[in-house]
Amino acid sequence: MGRFVDLTKLIFPSLSASDDQEHDDATLAESRNHKVNALDRHTLAFLEMTRSAIKDWNTKVPTAGSILAPSHDGVLGTVGLPFGGLTLPSDDEDWPEQGIVRSATLRALRSGLFPVVDLDEAWSSREEARAAFQEMLPIPELLSVPNHHWDEMSSDAAMSRFAFAGLAALRLMPVTVADADGAAWVSDFTWLGSFPVREGFERYGAAAYFDVAQRIVRIRWSHGGKDVRPGDPEWAHAKWAWKCTVMVGTTVSDHLVGVHWLIGNYVTNASRSFMGLDHPIRRLLKPFTWRTVTINYNATFSLCPERGFVHRTSALTYESLTAAYGASVGLLRYMTTPQLIARKGAAGMGDAFPWATDALALYNVMLAFVEDYVGRYYTGDALERDPEVIAFWDSISKATATIGIPPLRRANVVAMLAQFMWCVTGLHEAVGVLLEYAIDPSFISTKIRPGREMADVQSSMQCLAVVGLTGLRMPALLNDFSHVCLDRPGAEAFGSFQRELVALSERIDRANETRKYPCNTFNPRFLETGVSV
Repeated sequence: MGRFVDLTKLIFPSLSASDDQEHDDATLAESRNHKVNALDRHTLAFLEMTRSAIKDWNTKVPTAGSILAPSHDGVLGTVGLPFGGLTLPSDDEDWPEQGIVRSATLRALRSGLFPVVDLDEAWSSREEARAAFQEMLPIPELLSVPNHHWDEMSSDAAMSRFAFAGLAALRLMPVTVADADGAAWVSDFTWLGSFPVREGFERYGAAAYFDVAQRIVRIRWSHGGKDVRPGDPEWAHAKWAWKCTVMVGTTVSDHLVGVHWLIGNYVTNASRSFMGLDHPIRRLLKPFTWRTVTINYNATFSLCPERGFVHRTSALTYESLTAAYGASVGLLRYMTTPQLIARKGAAGMGDAFPWATDALALYNVMLAFVEDYVGRYYTGDALERDPEVIAFWDSISKATATIGIPPLRRANVVAMLAQFMWCVTGLHEAVGVLLEYAIDPSFISTKIRPGREMADVQSSMQCLAVVGLTGLRMPALLNDFSHVCLDRPGAEAFGSFQRELVALSERIDRANETRKYPCNTFNPRFLETGVSV
C-alpha cells in the first residue's frame, strides 16, 4: 500500500516542512482506495508502530534458549493499578528495561496530542477491508497464519461454532432452569451492559442461548432490553452485538485481568519473591513465567491508561473501562480445569464440544507432568513443610483473597501449578489470540454502531493493530527446556512432558479431521510457554 507517513511527523506535525506535507499527502492519496485517508493521526501512528515493532521482532524471535535460569533474588518491588487493589512487579530478570524511544512514543500516543476521536468512515465491502488489512499487516510476512479458518461469521451456524469451539466457549454454561425456547446453554456477557460508552455507539451486553442440538435460539440484548429470536427484524444486529460484546468482555475480563494481571502476575511474583534461584518449583515455573513481569508492567502505560490502546479500541469511556476492570476482579474465582468442565456440564461430550474436550486433555497432561516433577523432589508432606513453598502459597492466597485459593496441601499445590500452566498456555491462547476474527470487519468489532453489522474503518484498523502487536511470536511450548532445570531428574520430567504434549497434539490433529467444529485452541503445537506477549 506504499510507505506509511513518518511516525515522528504524525506525533509532532509542526516539525513537517511543506515539501514533506506534499509527500504525506501523496502517500495518503496512494492508499485512498483502502480508506487509509479516513484514519486519524493516532491510528496511523499506531499502525506504523505496530508494523515497525513486528518487523524488528521477527529478526530476533525469542527461542527456548532465550529462557535462562533464574538470576534475581529477593522480593520484587511493585506498582499499583487504579482498580481492584491489584499490584504489578516492575523489575524483570528476563528482559532489559524498555528503550527510551519506545517509551517516549507510547507516552506521546496516549497524550493530549492525540485526543480520542471516533471516526465513522465505512468500508464499501469486506473485500476492500481485507485487501487493506493484507497490505498494512500482511499474512504471513508480518502476522502469523490464524489457527482457524472462517468463511463467514454471520450465520446462525457460525454462532454455534463461536460458542462451542471459539472465543465464546470459556463462558458457555448450562441453563439450569426450564426454558421456553428449549435453551440448554448460555454464553452470558450481560454484565458488560451496565457500563456507558462514548457517543455514537450502542452499549455492550448480550447473552446467547443454544438448545441441546447447539442451535442458537435467542439472544438477550442489553441495549434493546429484550429477547431477540431467529426471524425477528433485529436478529442480525443482536448476533452482531453479542459477538462484539464477547470480544470486548473477554479481552477486558478474561484476558487482561484474569490471565495477565491475576493468574500470570501473582504466581510469577510469588515464585520470584519467595523462592531462591535453585528452588525446584521456581525452576519448574521458569519457562511459564518468562517475560511475564515485562508484558504486564508494559500494559500499565500502553493498554490500561486513559487514551491507551484499549480505551481507544473499545467504545467504553475511560471511567467505564476502569470500572469494568475492577468488576472483572470480582467476577473471577479459582477453579481447576476439571472443575470448570464439570461446571459446564461438558464432561464426556467428546468432539461435540471440542473446546472443553481439548482443554481438559491439556490440563491432564500438565497435571501428570507436575506430579512427576514434584515427586522427584518431595516425598510425603515435605512439600507442605518447605518454608519457601509456604511463603509462596501465602503470597498468592493473600494477594488474590477474593479468588479463593485452597489451603496449602500437596494435592492443592500440584493442581494449582498445573492450572497455572494451563492458564498461561492454553487459556491465554483461547482468550488472547484473536487474529482469526480481526481479519474481516464483517466477523466482529470492538465497537457497536446502531444498525450496522460491520466494523467501521477506524475501529477495524485499531483492532487489527492491537491484535498484531499482541501476536508477536514467543518461545513455543513444544521445546527443550532442560537448560533451566536444576538437575537431571527435573530435565527428565520435562522430557517426558514434551513427549506427552506431542502425543496430545497428534490426537487433536486426528480428531479435527472428522469434527464438526475443528479446534486447535489447546493444540500444543500452536501454544507458547506463557503470557510473555
